[in-house]
Amino acid sequence: MKISIIIPCYNESKRLPIEDFRHFFGAHPEISFVMANDGSKDNTLEVLNDLSKDYPQVEVYDGGVNRGKAHVVQAAIEHTLKNSDSDYIGFFDADLATPLDEILKFKTILEKKGNILMICGSRIQRLGSNIRRKWLRHYFGRTFATAVSHILCLPVYDTQCGAKILSREAAKTTIGEPFISKWFFDVEIFARIIINIGYEECVDRCFEYPLDTWIEKGDTRLTTKDFLRTPLELIRLNRKYHKDVKNQYKKTQN
Repeated sequence: MKISIIIPCYNESKRLPIEDFRHFFGAHPEISFVMANDGSKDNTLEVLNDLSKDYPQVEVYDGGVNRGKAHVVQAAIEHTLKNSDSDYIGFFDADLATPLDEILKFKTILEKKGNILMICGSRIQRLGSNIRRKWLRHYFGRTFATAVSHILCLPVYDTQCGAKILSREAAKTTIGEPFISKWFFDVEIFARIIINIGYEECVDRCFEYPLDTWIEKGDTRLTTKDFLRTPLELIRLNRKYHKDVKNQYKKTQN
């Protein structure tokens, strides 16, 4: 099983946990990484290139001008599909709120279950886990998830955790048409899987994994303005995808 993990990076030179990356790269050369630079204005690209020189499984993808996380993730997925034979392609946030060791747990689930389209980290606070999240973002997330469940006709708990691994089949559904949302493109990934592969296939072959560890970093890139725009973004996503998703859902009810 070959896995490639995309790490989207924008102005990360001072906050990138380099030693955590180096430790994981050295211990797990079997997992490939694509460090995707999104037009950083600092020396992030230089830092990424230094990493790639030391670890042969690490590649740098330079997206050129800054166009946002949604665009660079989509472009890096397309690049990886064209230039690797990876069975699975995923993405993790550069701040490692989700530690890299969680990739190994994802891999174990993929090997045991087989035939999975997408495995998603889910930030469920429970006994035995270490999920640290500000209360306001937690309750905002629950409200957001309720709206997303309506759009997707899915009982999904957490679409927005920045830790996902897609099968090659599912990854192909994400490329082509640009995402319409800057921050909520994860919802679009679910929608495109349902529309292109089928609702029942999505339910049967997508899996939410309750993370053991997720620690919110204080320097989030989401601004107050982004939060205030969320209702508008949800309306746009609903208009774009809900009708087609619901049509797929109705097929399973007949």
